[in-house]
Amino acid sequence: GYTTDDIEFYWRGGHNAVTGVERIELPQFSIVDHKLISKNVVFSTGSYPRLSLSFKLKRNIGYFILQTYMPSILITILSWVSFWINYDASAARVALGITTVLTMTTINTHLRETLPKIPYVKAIDMYLMGCFVFVFLALLEYALVNYIFFGRGPQRQKKAAEKMSTANNEKMLMDPNKMDSHENILLGTLDIKNEMGPSELALGLNDPRNTMLTYDSSTLQYRKAGLARHNFGRNALERHVSQKKSRLRRRASQLKINIPDLTDVNSIDKWSRIIFPTVFSLFNIIYWLYYVN
Repeated sequence: GYTTDDIEFYWRGGHNAVTGVERIELPQFSIVDHKLISKNVVFSTGSYPRLSLSFKLKRNIGYFILQTYMPSILITILSWVSFWINYDASAARVALGITTVLTMTTINTHLRETLPKIPYVKAIDMYLMGCFVFVFLALLEYALVNYIFFGRGPQRQKKAAEKMSTANNEKMLMDPNKMDSHENILLGTLDIKNEMGPSELALGLNDPRNTMLTYDSSTLQYRKAGLARHNFGRNALERHVSQKKSRLRRRASQLKINIPDLTDVNSIDKWSRIIFPTVFSLFNIIYWLYYVN
């Protein structure tokens, strides 16, 4: 080019030299302001005149709200549906959690391909990362529920059942104080956490030798009805009653091990239904107030 010794550049009309900027439309940006610049650039070979026109642009957020923000919000809310699904429906809850995590990953990957690659973190990156964390935590919540229901819960119930069985074995030794005036043997109430129906109790004590079982809510009374007491020795009667007691104890222990306490599982889901939406709402309020302003 030519140096300032040969030529001088200037904007004809001053600041009004460029017109029609207000009518320019861009698909993802809005022109906020423009500036006319006239200066001389000095190099080793001399000073050169330069004219430039700069625009100040603002990215339109409407496109990203429809394409990125709204799908991310809906996917995050969809991950909370697992809190209302039954805890033993593992296939449904795991499939829902994995689907939402993969969907958020796809949205994040597509966004990185469309936006320019810059070294700093963008606002939309922070929002997508927050949504991904909520979705991932919803999946981990079911992992915790599954561990309590199928892992720690049965182990804890099994240990409690073993302790109770050991204590019952010591208490169920023949005690003269537990014989009534007619020499009928009274069995103490069984502490069965998962209640057995009357029909199951009756089936559990069937006796092939014409026996009769009468029971109420407090005690179980075992009475020999059709056979004379002098036909059976004391030792035979004791062995027979001991077998019945052992059978009932095994049945009660099996029920306690198979069906654990569900209080912890239900409370985790109930608290998750409140904590996740509340924290996500606070996250949105802080995000939009900070980045929009």
